[in-house]
Amino acid sequence: MNKNNYQLALLSGIALLLLDIATKLWALSPSFKSYVFIKNFFYFTQYQMNSGIAFGIGVPMWIQIVGSIVILVILLDLGYKYIFSKNKRLFIKPILFGIIIGGAIGNLINRIFQGYVIDFIVLKPIPVFNIADIGVTIGLIGLFLAILITSKT
Repeated sequence: MNKNNYQLALLSGIALLLLDIATKLWALSPSFKSYVFIKNFFYFTQYQMNSGIAFGIGVPMWIQIVGSIVILVILLDLGYKYIFSKNKRLFIKPILFGIIIGGAIGNLINRIFQGYVIDFIVLKPIPVFNIADIGVTIGLIGLFLAILITSKT
């Protein structure tokens, strides 16, 4: 196992988590103003309190928190078994893994301490989301592609 892979995962996870926390605090601040990048398509809006799971689907908070913790433990176990100990390695795998974990922890922190996730980014037609959601989504897609690439070689 490569110590550098652990460091890459840890650093990318911490970076995404800190970026997520910073942007959510910014969205909550009184100085936050909506900003339009592309009218009626891509913009930052006043924060929304998402008390559900993906796409705002309503699920009791205790199930969300327990489910998030269980998923994190499973991801950490899979990461340890597959990403860090597999013979075929790509430099990007630990980075993507760290980003996924950082995003998951960012939203878990919101759920535990606020009872909802703070969302403020709009990209129509996707429901409002945040930096943690971006990290988890891009990380999962990238990791899936990286695994496909290395499994064929």
